[in-house]
Amino acid sequence: MDSNKYLTVQSLTKYIKYKFDKDPYLQRVFLKGELSNVKHHSNGHIYFSVKDDASVINAVMFRYDAEKLDFKAEEGQNVLLSGNITIYEKRGQYQLYVKEMQIDGVGQLFLKLEENKKYLEEKGYFKADLKKTIPRFPEHIAIVSSSTSAAIKDMITTLTRRYPLVKVSLYNTYVQGGLSKQSVINNLMAADKLGVDTIILARGGGSIEDLWTFNELDVAMTVANLKTPIITGVGHETDFTLVDFVSDLRAPTPTAAAEQAVPNQRDLQVKLEEFNRQTTYQLKNKISTDRKQLENLASYYKFKNPNLLYIEQTEKLHDFNKNIERSMVKQLTLFKHQLDRLNTSLSYMSPSPSINKYQQDLNRYRDGLYRGVRKVHRQKTESLNNNIQVLESVSPTQILKRGYSFTTFNNKIVSDAKELNKGDFVDISFSTGSVTAEVIEVNEDDKK
Repeated sequence: MDSNKYLTVQSLTKYIKYKFDKDPYLQRVFLKGELSNVKHHSNGHIYFSVKDDASVINAVMFRYDAEKLDFKAEEGQNVLLSGNITIYEKRGQYQLYVKEMQIDGVGQLFLKLEENKKYLEEKGYFKADLKKTIPRFPEHIAIVSSSTSAAIKDMITTLTRRYPLVKVSLYNTYVQGGLSKQSVINNLMAADKLGVDTIILARGGGSIEDLWTFNELDVAMTVANLKTPIITGVGHETDFTLVDFVSDLRAPTPTAAAEQAVPNQRDLQVKLEEFNRQTTYQLKNKISTDRKQLENLASYYKFKNPNLLYIEQTEKLHDFNKNIERSMVKQLTLFKHQLDRLNTSLSYMSPSPSINKYQQDLNRYRDGLYRGVRKVHRQKTESLNNNIQVLESVSPTQILKRGYSFTTFNNKIVSDAKELNKGDFVDISFSTGSVTAEVIEVNEDDKK
């Protein structure tokens, strides 16, 4: 057997990969399907499968391309993919290398709806305490809906059948298409200004694309900010739109919204009949009870002799007065005892003894202070006199009185003969009077 004609698995795989890589139809593939087995690797790559009702293909999106995504790839998402088909040689499997990924149309709407819901919830628009009470017996209701829809006929029929007293105003509104968003907002605001008791925002069922107007953030904000209580009935029972979360009451269908907006006259009639029966029964029972009581009172012996009633009440008054007097005497005695105890306690706590003691101490301290001041004054006076005598003993005036004098030249004391020259005029001061003299001779010998 010639073995040269047999290929290795690797060779065959390389050949198939070569064919895949050279096929221009496989280098740019556009694929849509549902994500399955999604794994986000720590290195940033995303490994997953793409499937439809019949087939599955493995795929990978490398980190460089995955970082460009504006959403997180998750299990079950319907996506639109573009990339190239190649062979993974190690396992001999073909797979899709994804370059771009985006949510499929319907899936994108669901993501936008969740984004809007999250925004409104964070702003507090879903809080129960913001919900307004729906009037129980409305006089005027405004319906914001399309006048040509089948739902509007059912709603008006339901309102008039259940509660004929209510007035209904219809605001013909686009509920689908490019003009619907602004049409809904404008008519909601107009109905809010009309002064009605309740507003009903309604539309029949449809796909998420058909109902998308009621998932618009601006429409939901308008519903939330209305002053008038509003009921939403959009789609079928399983349809939930953004306006349902911010409205004051959500009804599963437009007809159900009409039913919740007004009471049922049949129910009211039954309740009125029941109330009438109960009221009649209670009145008859009350009359019967009061009649029996009146008959009992009429047969009472004291009513036959009114003086007995007067005497009895007089005795009660007398007893009451005596009780009051005893109570007052008892209370006064109690208060007097309490006052005596307080006076006794107060006499023990009187500050008079302490005040007398402190007054005596103050007088003693004051007398001692006066004695001390007089003693210090006397001592200081004697010391002052002694100092005066000492000062007088060394006073220049006293020295001059003993025959001494002093000489000045140019108003300065002359203490040395060297300070003078022959011919200088000096002033000589005595104890009384002074003279001016001329220097005849200057002798600098101290001994002379």
